[in-house]
Amino acid sequence: MLDGLPDRPYRSLCGRTPLEAARTPTMDSLAREGQSGFYYPLGPGRIPSTELAHFRIFGYGDHPFPGRACLEALGHGVPCAPGDAFSFLAPRRVERGPDGAFYVVGGYGERPEHAPAVYSALDGWTDEGSGYRFEVFPLDGGEAILRIRQGDAPEPPSGEMTDSDPFFFTDLPVLRPRPLASASRPETAARTADALNRFLLEAAGTFDEGSSSTGTGTLLVSKWTGTFVPIPPFAELAGTSGASVASSGLFRGLARLIGLEFFYELDGDLSGKLDRALGALEAGEAGFVHVHTKVADEAAHSGDPAHKVEVIEELDREMAALRELPPDRFVLCVTSDHCTPVGGRTVHWGDSVPLLVRGPYVRVDGVTLFDERSATRGGLGHIGAGDVLPYLLCQADRAHFRGARPTPDEVLGIPRSGEAWPGP
Repeated sequence: MLDGLPDRPYRSLCGRTPLEAARTPTMDSLAREGQSGFYYPLGPGRIPSTELAHFRIFGYGDHPFPGRACLEALGHGVPCAPGDAFSFLAPRRVERGPDGAFYVVGGYGERPEHAPAVYSALDGWTDEGSGYRFEVFPLDGGEAILRIRQGDAPEPPSGEMTDSDPFFFTDLPVLRPRPLASASRPETAARTADALNRFLLEAAGTFDEGSSSTGTGTLLVSKWTGTFVPIPPFAELAGTSGASVASSGLFRGLARLIGLEFFYELDGDLSGKLDRALGALEAGEAGFVHVHTKVADEAAHSGDPAHKVEVIEELDREMAALRELPPDRFVLCVTSDHCTPVGGRTVHWGDSVPLLVRGPYVRVDGVTLFDERSATRGGLGHIGAGDVLPYLLCQADRAHFRGARPTPDEVLGIPRSGEAWPGP
């Protein structure tokens, strides 16, 4: 999973994308030996986040998404109980505008020295209006996980609400948390949003009293709010054990949510990650391994198409060992979770993502290059994000035969045996 690999075409690259402009002999060789296709993570034009794209690719598109804050909580070891709501807190530098609102002027990635003391003071705060209890878990980067518990309220909170962070853009106002129009429990979502707003007001007074008197200072904002709801484990859904080799708390949290074994490996060394993944497969530690690297995505955010080309070429060199694997050993999929445009205002982009699949039963097509436009001519064609895992299971001879119903749940892979009949 080469995060943020696809891109837009650029004049400085003669109308090519960075992937098209890069020299990628390894990926091109794999494309020649496999079958190519493409997909839209959330649909054409819909810009996906990493976590939403992976949630669908792993086969959970029909299950409730708990929100990225919940995944971050799981990834950082924060206690999670069904019904708890989670949000992600971050400090932002703000200035008061002529309309009275606070506008974000910076603060992304900054670590205010007094943040730990503020988080400690806010931990355990109870909202008198609702009875919800707020627990704060500081993170190393100056941010924090917020856990909202039922406390003395008559029912658990709802995480179905909007962000107060305008998200990656400056000169926009800090927003008021509001319930989502699609909330499953509208009244509870509204009650929880009001409670979160009162918590943020309490935080504003605690974090930087100067914000209200001088019009400049630091405020806490919230984002990625959601509700923790257990979902079926990956082994049950796919019929095989799974593992993830990645470098972030987000993927550790996603692995814990769906029951994948998690192997932490530093980013920037894709060859080491691939060695760990192949070792897990060969040792029988897992039947499915997800390998993630974010370096192409980070290169896109640098704003230099030529730099992204260089990073893609280095990724290709680090993948060279895959060319030595006989095609009958494993089913291999090379793809990305979303497009990341170089210097794009929307952070990610909603165009198609290429993928190639190589394996013992794959119908090899005539595609000889791995890039965005070549993939659209592949034999696999246009598939959905939710089709990726079933197709890989099919190529591994592990897909569920839909004409049989041995278990009550709908699964993608060969299900484990159902309940045995005791007989007369």
